[in-house]
Amino acid sequence: MIRQLLRVSVFLLGIFLMAMGVAVSIRADLGTSPIASFPTVLSFGTSLSVGVYMILLNIVFIALQMLILRRKFPVFQLIQLPVSVAFGLFIDLGMYLTQWLVPGNYVEQWVWTAVSVILVAFGVYFEMQPRISYLPGNGLVFTIYTKLQNISYGTIKTTFDTTLVVVSVVTSLLLMGELNGVREGTVFAAITVGIVIRGISAVHKRLGGAKSA
Repeated sequence: MIRQLLRVSVFLLGIFLMAMGVAVSIRADLGTSPIASFPTVLSFGTSLSVGVYMILLNIVFIALQMLILRRKFPVFQLIQLPVSVAFGLFIDLGMYLTQWLVPGNYVEQWVWTAVSVILVAFGVYFEMQPRISYLPGNGLVFTIYTKLQNISYGTIKTTFDTTLVVVSVVTSLLLMGELNGVREGTVFAAITVGIVIRGISAVHKRLGGAKSA
């Protein structure tokens, strides 16, 4: 029982750190990570919050998984619904907690963008450790990969992220006539989050090896 609670706690910590990373990237105002770009753009152009749009987008991703897999969709993965709600609420909480964060110049914007990448990377790493579930965006990518096994996971992930960014750019230009929520920081996040995760994993393995020795 204690072990299960610990797994859930680690998973939720990962979700929270990812949400804080999204909030910090929005405050940095150089563009968010690809997965958060569309909800961020919509929140800038309308009255609803980023968290609400993230919940709605994730519900669409879950529905697409179910549509692709049909009867093969694991019923257990409906846990993605409460996970999506938690992630959306955490993002809005993160936006509240970071109201004070107003970078004074371009350099400070980049510093906070880097901080957001580190937070997201740690969040993804913690989220993965308990192997409970995943956010619906990652779930959709994996679902597509299982159907198109002749295409690498990395290619599908890159195509998925690129599609989200393109949709976000078009939506931002249509709603506001300029780029908001998706900028150079979006490209930076897309490139560096995976690198940071690999670094965290390597350090974790080394520390684990040192302890066992």
